[in-house]
Amino acid sequence: MDIQNKKRISLAKALAPAAAGIVLLSLAACGSSASADGASQSAGQDGKSSIKVVVAPIQYETAYIAQEQGYFKAEGLTVDLVRGADPAANLAQVVSGQADITTGSWENVATAISQGMPVKVISGNGVVDSKSDNSGILVSKNSNIKTVADLKGKNVAVNGVKTGGDIPMLQAAEAAGVDPKSINEVAIPYSGMQAALEQGTVDAAFPADAYYHQMVTAGFKTLSNPVREFQSNMPVTVWTTTQSWLDQNSGTAKKFNAAMAKASAFYADPANVNDVVAISAKVNQVDASKINPKNYVPVSVPINLTAGQAGIDAMQHLGFIPDKLTTDKILWSGAPTSKG
Repeated sequence: MDIQNKKRISLAKALAPAAAGIVLLSLAACGSSASADGASQSAGQDGKSSIKVVVAPIQYETAYIAQEQGYFKAEGLTVDLVRGADPAANLAQVVSGQADITTGSWENVATAISQGMPVKVISGNGVVDSKSDNSGILVSKNSNIKTVADLKGKNVAVNGVKTGGDIPMLQAAEAAGVDPKSINEVAIPYSGMQAALEQGTVDAAFPADAYYHQMVTAGFKTLSNPVREFQSNMPVTVWTTTQSWLDQNSGTAKKFNAAMAKASAFYADPANVNDVVAISAKVNQVDASKINPKNYVPVSVPINLTAGQAGIDAMQHLGFIPDKLTTDKILWSGAPTSKG
């Protein structure tokens, strides 16, 4: 299933990991809290009632549930949902004031904060499933790469180099006795990984969600499922904004989180699976019969502090961030959390 409707978003390529940090820092220096679609309206004591929210190409269902089930409206919010790109590009939109809240990734937000970005996670969304696999390191069925240890010196497709999503793959390599630095990571969007493997552009790929299942169905072999193996229950996609926006709109953030809590409960209820599938089909303009609900990931609005910190520690160990970083530096003071 092509969950991006075969569209390529040029901004995702423009904001390469190294450049993304520079672009975001520049935006932070000159960014405004006003967005182009009317976000400049004055915020009352409870914050803005009309907001723009950027959603990622994956794990977007809860936002559309909140919209279609009237949960945003019940909280007094008018929400404009806009499809986004990769985490760095999404963060750029909130930093520049083009959007109010966005889908970020836990690792990407941690990287941005370590670089001095004034962004905060206000709540969680998708989490790593501890019981099933929604990502993995894949190779062609005729590949001579048989184990993770064979990845030494090989080209591996990742959604972003040193953006955090590649960390589990590097953890698996290290556990297999491979120096992570010996692996040549190649930034390729999830939607292009299958073609890259088929054409021999890369030796292995690390896709996620529907892209992973699509490639497994197509016959690609799984070497490892490092996300489940090393990051169970860790937050994956998180709702993110800037500290300056929160200073003026903490009430709005609380209302948003309340709506998302209701949406998450709806999403998790087996009785609503057909409704969730219908939303996925509508957003991606595909036939509902092509969507396998077993591939949906768990969601959690509260952030698991233990799993979240473990992910940050892995980033520091692998050199993704220079200094010790704790979850309290990443989370908004009003963010819901758990310790389980």
